[in-house]
Amino acid sequence: MVIQLDEKSEKRQKKHSGNIYDAFVKNIFGRVSVFADFLQNYADPEFVRNIQLSKITSAPTHYFGQKGDERILDLAFKCPLKNGANTKAVILFEHTSGLGNDLPIRLLAYAVSIWLSELKENQPLSAIYFIVLRTGKKPRRQPYKKLADLLPKDEYGQPIGWIPDIRYDMIDLPAEKIEHLRGGVILRVTLGILKKMAEGLEEEFDKAMLPLTELDDEKQQITLTTEILNFVSKVYNTRKKRLEFDAVHKSLNNIFQERTQKMMTTIFDELKAESKAEGKAEAQAEAQAETVNLCQEIVLSVLQTRFKKVPKKVENSLHQVSNAVTLKSLATQAAACQTLDEFVAAVKVTT
Repeated sequence: MVIQLDEKSEKRQKKHSGNIYDAFVKNIFGRVSVFADFLQNYADPEFVRNIQLSKITSAPTHYFGQKGDERILDLAFKCPLKNGANTKAVILFEHTSGLGNDLPIRLLAYAVSIWLSELKENQPLSAIYFIVLRTGKKPRRQPYKKLADLLPKDEYGQPIGWIPDIRYDMIDLPAEKIEHLRGGVILRVTLGILKKMAEGLEEEFDKAMLPLTELDDEKQQITLTTEILNFVSKVYNTRKKRLEFDAVHKSLNNIFQERTQKMMTTIFDELKAESKAEGKAEAQAEAQAETVNLCQEIVLSVLQTRFKKVPKKVENSLHQVSNAVTLKSLATQAAACQTLDEFVAAVKVTT
C-alpha cells in the first residue's frame, strides 16, 4: 500500500511540474503582441509574408465555429491573409516537453476539425499553420516525425495507402543558445527562463533575465520579474528547493542596481502571499485524498473480513468512489448487508 501511494505521489508531482510549464507558456504566449513577436522571429518567413501580422487576434481554443465541438488543446490565433478580404489563417501553437512523436496525428485532427466546422458554416477554408515550442533537458536528436512514419509499411518500407502530409515548424529550445535568442524583451526573457528551468539549470536563471535591462518602465520590470520569479519558485518547489531572497537579490542586483532592494521586497511579498494560498489549497486537497483512500481501505477491509474474497471488479468500483461521505455510507452497508451482491448493487448506485 505504501508503494502504491508513493507511485501516485510521483505521478502527481510529474503532472504538477508539467502543468506549471504549460500555465506559464500559455500566460505569456497568449498575449497577442508576444506571439506576433514569436512568429516574426521563429515562424516560416514565407508564411509570415502571406499574413497581415499586425491584425492577428486570439481565436477560441475550446471550440471552432458556432456549431462545432472540436476541442483545441493549446493556443490558437487567427489572422487575415494578404490575398483576399474573406480569407484568413488559423495559427495553432503547441508546447511540448517530450519528443512529440504523436504531433502529426494530433495536428491533423485539429486541422480537420477546423475545416469541418468552417464547411458547416459555409465559410472559406482557412490556411492553417502549426508552430511548436519544445522545452526539454536535451536537444532532440531524432528527425521530426511525419504521419507516414507512424503508419503501416509495405515490403519496401513505403507507407501503404494515400497519406496526407502534415507540416509543422518546431523550435527546439534546448538546441538554442541563450545569447542567440531573438525577439523583444518579453519573448527573449521567457524563452531563456524556460530553457534554464527545463534543463535543470535553475541557478543560472539570472542569465536569462539580462534582457530586462532594456526596459525603461520600472512598473513593467516589476510586473514581468514577478511573473518570472513566480514561475521559477514553483519549479524550485517541484525539485524540493526553495527560492531564497538573498540569492535572488544577488543575482538581480546587476540588472536593477539601486532599485533591487525595493523591487525584491515588493516581489517577494507577493510571492509569499500567493505561495501561502497555494500551499493551503494543496494541503486541503492532499488531506481530502488521504481521507478518501482511508475510507476506501476501511470498506474493503470490512468486506474482506465478512466475505473473505472480494472480486477485483468490486474493488475497482470501490476505488472509483471519491466522495468521503458516500464511502462512509458504504462502510455502514458493508457491515450490514447480508450478501456481497447487495453491496455490489449499492456501489453501482453511487458510481
